[in-house]
Amino acid sequence: MESYEFAAMIVVLLLMFGTIGAKIGTTQLIARMQKQIAEVGGVKQQVLNRLKVAQSQKDLAVKNKEMLEAKHAKLEKRLKRMKKDISSLEYESDERKKRQESQQDLRQVD
Repeated sequence: MESYEFAAMIVVLLLMFGTIGAKIGTTQLIARMQKQIAEVGGVKQQVLNRLKVAQSQKDLAVKNKEMLEAKHAKLEKRLKRMKKDISSLEYESDERKKRQESQQDLRQVD
């Protein structure tokens, strides 16, 4: 019976060392995975910060574009009004010249 007990004790010792080795291995794997998770969290935070910066730059660009478009529309309206005023002034000037020419023609005829 002692040979069976000795064999059983060796098997039990091997199983104990196996479980201790498995526990050490899993502990190392867990530590490595936690380190990777921390690295990924840091990268994620950096990416989110860059995204916030990019979004704020985009928002600023959109606001600037809208402001410039509004100024452009305002200047276009002003330009149209000025062109209209210039054309009316030119028309009045042409009419005045015609009247002056017709008066000069009448004077010359007299």
